[in-house]
Amino acid sequence: MNDDAHLDGLGERFYRAIDLARDRDLDGAADLLSGILKIEPRLGEPHLELARILAETGQLDEAEAHAREAVRILESGGQWVDDLPEPVLQSLAHGLLGEVLRRRADSDEVVFGDPKSWESLMKEAKAAFARASELDPTNTGAQAWSREL
Repeated sequence: MNDDAHLDGLGERFYRAIDLARDRDLDGAADLLSGILKIEPRLGEPHLELARILAETGQLDEAEAHAREAVRILESGGQWVDDLPEPVLQSLAHGLLGEVLRRRADSDEVVFGDPKSWESLMKEAKAAFARASELDPTNTGAQAWSREL
């Protein structure tokens, strides 16, 4: 018996979700990615792509949760597809987490709330950008943000 039989077809669904997101069908892409994660929640790349869509649509709490899970899985060697080198993919995950944290820190509830919350989010965002830059020195966006924050 094939232990990975539950993964059959998930790769095609993942790439279809990428195509849908590229074509701006974010709801369709998010639905496909969520479906993949219901079948196999230990795949980092669907978490990463879903986090990107959620961030783009302003759902920052959910985006943060998926970005954190993508970082956790990818840092533990759980890369599923081999389209990108492992450090580059990990860099993208850390960079996205940094972006989500930075955007959360810019929200009215944080800006006008407890200053310690803002400081904590910004410190963690800076660390995420620095890690992204360390993993992939060509990630100029992460380099810029790690210096700016």
